[in-house]
Amino acid sequence: MAVGDAQLLPAGRKAAKAAVKKTVSPRSRFAREVIETLVLTALVFFAVRASVQPYRVDGPSMQPGLHTNEYVLVSMLAYLFGGPQRGDVIVFHPPDDPSQVYVKRVIGVPGDRIDISATAVYVDGDRLNEPYIYPLRPGQNENPEVLTDIVLGPNDYYVMGDNRLNSLDSRFFGSVPRRNIIGKAELVMWPGNDIHTIATYSSVFAGIKS
Repeated sequence: MAVGDAQLLPAGRKAAKAAVKKTVSPRSRFAREVIETLVLTALVFFAVRASVQPYRVDGPSMQPGLHTNEYVLVSMLAYLFGGPQRGDVIVFHPPDDPSQVYVKRVIGVPGDRIDISATAVYVDGDRLNEPYIYPLRPGQNENPEVLTDIVLGPNDYYVMGDNRLNSLDSRFFGSVPRRNIIGKAELVMWPGNDIHTIATYSSVFAGIKS
């Protein structure tokens, strides 16, 4: 059983007089609570800002999945303990113009060999069946030129837009260094009637040997 306000004293010693409780005015208490709330709010804001950030989509390169003026929530810590995986949609600075920010899908990871024909993409010799790309007309080619034997370095990623006929991506500026990657696009957060997670289509890449 708990005993409130009891003191244990050496034998023969009297208890000291209770200390006079210092009163705090309601105004001082309110000011302190306001300051504590502001500090806590600032800490939460900066913690969230460091971990996630919204980006506005501008351009058709990731259609049909992402559209202009949609806002995506980007995780800045997604790759803190590992690199992007095939199928991830990432936000990054393109190597030919680091002042820009692009959003594309990861097709190849370090060590992969990429081959691109007029009508298909191959990773380590496996042809990708890509349900996420923008539909093509019968007989229409998805790639403007053939690219073969592209072997990715230890910190390089090959990215492509889902709208293959309207995307400036690794087919043009080469692979993206790990240091250029800002984070992983996880969620479409605006407009409010179309909130959804961004699919990575991991099954498309499941047959590729790591």
